[in-house]
Amino acid sequence: MRRRPRPVMSEQPSSTSFTLVKRRKKMVSTFSFEEDEDSDSVEEDEDLGAADSLHAPPDVRARTSTAVANVTVGDADALECGVCFLALRPPIFQCEVGHVVCSACRDKLEATGNGNCHVCRAATRGGYRRCYAMERLVDCIRVPCPYAAHGCDATPPYHGQESHRQVCPHAPCHCPGDSCGFIGSETALMDHFAGAHKWPCTTKVRAGEAFSIRLRDGFNFFLLADHDRCGDGEQAAVTCCSVPCRLFLLNVMKERLSRAISVICIHPHTSSAAAANNGDQQLPLTQCELVFSCYGDRSSCRSHYQSSVFRVVCTDLSSGLPNPENCFQFFVPNTVFGVGDDKNSIQIKARIIN
Repeated sequence: MRRRPRPVMSEQPSSTSFTLVKRRKKMVSTFSFEEDEDSDSVEEDEDLGAADSLHAPPDVRARTSTAVANVTVGDADALECGVCFLALRPPIFQCEVGHVVCSACRDKLEATGNGNCHVCRAATRGGYRRCYAMERLVDCIRVPCPYAAHGCDATPPYHGQESHRQVCPHAPCHCPGDSCGFIGSETALMDHFAGAHKWPCTTKVRAGEAFSIRLRDGFNFFLLADHDRCGDGEQAAVTCCSVPCRLFLLNVMKERLSRAISVICIHPHTSSAAAANNGDQQLPLTQCELVFSCYGDRSSCRSHYQSSVFRVVCTDLSSGLPNPENCFQFFVPNTVFGVGDDKNSIQIKARIIN
């Protein structure tokens, strides 16, 4: 009995949108289905069907293309492991009946020595087998990045969307201004700080190198670029906006007898770093050195020098500024604040140590 000819899909685009309906979570998402252009293994009957489909009526080919272009997966559970309920990712294994599990759960099931499928209880003689068809399917299902609105055009696999989210360079951070709801990337925030709030911003900063910065009461910012990829002079200002950068906030708070300076790294992946560091919201090996010194004939202070090296607290500011008690505070006496030409600021030296 000859199989029904398979229509040629040459008229459909290489990337097709479809919708996934998540029953348990009552969620509907738009996905894309990418065809594997490198696959050369096609069954003989499919080749025959493709050849015969050239003679199929145009309306049949059009209806088929339209159906594929508007696919709806009625149950997203089919894309999840039947044991841990996490998204299936290669390698994927199946029992003799066809029930699939992820690699981690397959190892746990086989370690029990039961030898039966977790669904149908059928004996898995020789253990679970690889399911290459399912692996190809889950790799073809693509989702838009959750930060697409902030400029990311990546379409990671459905099973890799969380991994991509944790490292996406377009992940947004929040503005620390009162009643300001601006959200954007580090570079977008820097433009927002300078344009909307007129806060002092410094861009020509490279990792590992000391630099002088004049601080005023309140928020002061600088954008740090990688030392090896940041140019010199005017080129540094251009390069700092084209390579991965880190945004730092120096908050100067007025106390009764001093100014308290705290340094905060505004980083979009703080939650990921905290999970990797057992809840510690400090990215590994991110340290800051602050140095203040003044010499000369002053009314009450002839000379003063202080220096500190400390770890930097990182946050995306989604919950506001961190508690000052959880940050290292660099105290500068009021008697030396505002010396020099500008009485309302203080100049210090800073260095970020990776």
